[in-house]
Amino acid sequence: MVTRLAGVTVLSALMICPAGCHTVENNGQRPAVLVADTPEARDAIKTVVLSATRDGQVSFAGSDLGRDPVIVVQPPPPSPFEGNSPALPVYFDLMTDGKDCFARERRTGALHPLPGIACRAR
Repeated sequence: MVTRLAGVTVLSALMICPAGCHTVENNGQRPAVLVADTPEARDAIKTVVLSATRDGQVSFAGSDLGRDPVIVVQPPPPSPFEGNSPALPVYFDLMTDGKDCFARERRTGALHPLPGIACRAR
């Protein structure tokens, strides 16, 4: 009886602990969307993202950055001597801390400021 009661107590503690240990991630940064999805804003984002990845092709893939905060950088095409390229796309998410806008690289978590870009929390 005591063993069963101890098992139930431990199980209850394990179920309750994650609910009490919730923290805010990304230092208050939240996913964001552009206030105005203009060609000028897209060009500025392309410049920052390409400087972070050093090569590739930015693809907005018909996305509306006023609704969807995802930016995809496609790897460069394979050279004539390559059959298939093992390179994968690099994903960025638009983020905001409430006043500034950033592009956060998903793989590394690195934040790249987007000066002059107006965005709002999604």
